[in-house]
Amino acid sequence: MLATILQAIVYLFVGFIEMFLATARTSLIAKGKGVSASAIVFLENVLYFIVLYQLINNLQNNWPVFISYSLGGSLGTLVNLKKGV
Repeated sequence: MLATILQAIVYLFVGFIEMFLATARTSLIAKGKGVSASAIVFLENVLYFIVLYQLINNLQNNWPVFISYSLGGSLGTLVNLKKGV
């Protein structure tokens, strides 16, 4: 139970960071800052493949982790939009 809670917190944080970066990337592209956007895409892809690898290797009925990752993504986008990147 504790392991699931810790895993859910980690995925919440990773989802937050991933979507925060995606929103920042979109903003940088709109501002014409392609080099900075490219660096963010690199980080996004590294995170994406780490998450994908972990999910494929742990395909248990682990809904709290899936939901926390999605919630983290939603919060990452919301925070970035509120801050006005």
